[in-house]
Amino acid sequence: MMAQRADLTPFRGMKYYYPPDDAELVFKDGTARVSYGGLPIPLLDEDYETLDGEPSYDVVGRGIYQALRANPDCSFCERYAALLRDAYPHFLAELASNAIMLDGKDVEVPYLDRKINCLKVLALLEPENAGLPLEIGKTFLDRGLRLSALHLSTVSLYRAEHFLRRAVSFAPDDRNARRLLGEVCYLLGKYDDAAGLWRDIVAGSGAGDAGGLAGRLARIEEGRLPLIPTVDYLEAVGVAFSQFQAGDFEESLAILQDVVRDPVFREEFAAAEIHSVMGKCFTELGMPKYAEEEFREALRIDPEHEESRSRLAHLTA
Repeated sequence: MMAQRADLTPFRGMKYYYPPDDAELVFKDGTARVSYGGLPIPLLDEDYETLDGEPSYDVVGRGIYQALRANPDCSFCERYAALLRDAYPHFLAELASNAIMLDGKDVEVPYLDRKINCLKVLALLEPENAGLPLEIGKTFLDRGLRLSALHLSTVSLYRAEHFLRRAVSFAPDDRNARRLLGEVCYLLGKYDDAAGLWRDIVAGSGAGDAGGLAGRLARIEEGRLPLIPTVDYLEAVGVAFSQFQAGDFEESLAILQDVVRDPVFREEFAAAEIHSVMGKCFTELGMPKYAEEEFREALRIDPEHEESRSRLAHLTA
């Protein structure tokens, strides 16, 4: 009897195989079997096209491994992860190795996405391991602050909040999880939540041991806050960068000027790239004096910002 076909969205480059209800996966050495009957199995297109009967151990492993790496939130994800654990431990080891390899490295956004997916697969098998949602949330936070992905800031930061709240629920006394969750709440404009998370950390820290949280907590309590939630400014900067790339220099400049008028945002999230793009906009609009001011401000924030240095030298030559 064949498994009932579920209404599933196919993965790109893959097709589903529907095994009989009594199907068993036979390990390569023939000494062990795992039942996988009734479970729709994603297979790579090339493996599906050459299929003759039931797929082999290797074909099933390749399929579910690639499916989970592509979308660890897919239908049947828990069962696919369990099948990896029971029949393909080498794939789990590879996932963990990839996550570790990417940890702490200054990588581009696609690599952050890859790391998130690796960690999500591992979390399917250890749903109460506080360290996994902590790492996932931290990576989403990193993603939400990347200049190249500011158009995704809102989505990234809300995903960060989701996973960091899980981490705190599993380990309420984890100061790092509470600090990071407070950071995300602050960025989203949830200032009371941020203050509550940071207050205990500051109270339990020695002098200078709160990582600057005491000053930020004081600003919240005094009401010295951005005019709008920081995430909205980040999204606006992302739009401005897109407008610059599209050649709409006036619109890009207008957005960025509006953003940097907020003194709190300007102080807490000083970014040389914002002023560099403003300088390039002024240059394109034939306003070299203002362009020079912006390139100098970019270099004040980041003395190593080479593009601003080069453009300033060209303006003042």
